[in-house]
Amino acid sequence: AGIDLPRMDMLAFGVGVALAGAAGALLAPVFLVFPESGALSTVKGFEIIVIGGLGSIPGSIVGGLLLGLVESLGSVFLSASFRDVYGFGLLLLVLALRPAGLWGERAREA
Repeated sequence: AGIDLPRMDMLAFGVGVALAGAAGALLAPVFLVFPESGALSTVKGFEIIVIGGLGSIPGSIVGGLLLGLVESLGSVFLSASFRDVYGFGLLLLVLALRPAGLWGERAREA
């Protein structure tokens, strides 16, 4: 016997989707909701993952902390209006210096 892993995967995914749908239905009357509502969060998540390195959980944690630090310091010392630009600048800097991210594996040459 044992636990049917594919079935548990589908069940966990279904429960997650149901909870996300319920949260959206409950929050929609309270907050303004429009198609681009999560665009900035999606971009920030992408920046964090790429900065840390694809597939690296510790790298993503460090990437998130680093992104928050750069945005906060940039907002304090430069201008809060350009907070998102500072994060994008960090992304470009990391990609220029380490294309695989901070914790990503470097590509091997054959």
